Amino acid sequence: MIIEPCLGLRDRKRLETRLRLEDAAVTLVLRDGLDHTTVDAISELADVSPRTFFNYFDSKDAAILGLRQVEIAATELHGHCDRVAEHGLIDSVIHLLLTVIGPPSTRPTMKQDRLEIVRRHPQLLTTQLAQFTQLTTEVTGAVAALVARDVRFASDSPAELAASAELVLALCGGAVRVAVKEWAEAEADGAADQLESRAISLAREVTEKLS
Repeated sequence: MIIEPCLGLRDRKRLETRLRLEDAAVTLVLRDGLDHTTVDAISELADVSPRTFFNYFDSKDAAILGLRQVEIAATELHGHCDRVAEHGLIDSVIHLLLTVIGPPSTRPTMKQDRLEIVRRHPQLLTTQLAQFTQLTTEVTGAVAALVARDVRFASDSPAELAASAELVLALCGGAVRVAVKEWAEAEADGAADQLESRAISLAREVTEKLS
């Protein structure tokens, strides 16, 4: 998730509460397992009421995986766009996706912890991958901005850019999903920071074979 750098007091408190709930959910499922992690238990550990919990998340799975409304700040989007010239379109889009769907930094191991949870409870992949549908409008607009920075699309009309953005998002989103699934199913331990390079490799391999 990309957070606006300047938040009012009310928004900061809401953010802090949401992050406490996410942290509590991850802590409990790692300690007690998915079946024994409940909304009541998450709320108690985060020191909020179950009613407050549902102001932030639709379910315990959403809190565990950090599924929420995504807002991409204009300044952050500009930074992602600047990556295109140096790193290429596919690399930049995959980096954007992993930044958006990744967890906020409530603790240094949050991303690794969530990947470990998915490894232990692969049924959560369905919920996690459904997040891509929730993010479609916001992310497609951001990807369109990245596509527009690629000189190969410089002469495209707005309609052509929008179509290209959807296709690029489908390719890169698919590569991210496959990379996450491979990590979850791997018998050997894998580093979470290898996901981005693996997803980029997958997307590049497909585009090279199709060209």
